[in-house]
Amino acid sequence: MSVQDTDILLYLTGAPSDGGDQTDPDVSLGNYRSSSEIASGGANTLFDDVLSQESALGDIEYRCYCIKNINVVDDLLNPKIWIETDTGNNEDNISFAVEVPAGGDQDGNAQTITNESSSPVVGAGNVSAWSDSISKATGTGVDQGGHDANLDAGEIVFVWVRRTISAGASAVSTENLTIKIEGDN
Repeated sequence: MSVQDTDILLYLTGAPSDGGDQTDPDVSLGNYRSSSEIASGGANTLFDDVLSQESALGDIEYRCYCIKNINVVDDLLNPKIWIETDTGNNEDNISFAVEVPAGGDQDGNAQTITNESSSPVVGAGNVSAWSDSISKATGTGVDQGGHDANLDAGEIVFVWVRRTISAGASAVSTENLTIKIEGDN
């Protein structure tokens, strides 16, 4: 058997311990994996709406979510993470960074930021640099900070997402974002 799409789950972060209770995407600012999965295709599943003051002045916000391979036997080999879909406009930018957990590959934690405007530390240690890659070929792997290139059975990895809204940005009624992870069996 091999790793299936249904074996790769996405969770909010911000829980006090691995798998702890935390259901608010606005508090998904690192620390431990929550028990709350991120629903695909829903509104505001990771970021809130951009308020008029935020678009007038410009705004940068961050969120962190967790990817877990729940397959108990098989590893996802050489996975890459990239932005598959971004239906935004030219007045915003989405980028991401990959962080391998501190304290354990299956139940460790990500760094924690104090609020959605505080930047995580990226580009050193166990965290990649910011990326806006739009293909698997140029995607970011989980081989950060000495971690191997695979997402083994039961392992987790964190993804930081940065949303930058330019000052004076126009209103957009719907914006969709898909960050994809894909590897080999």
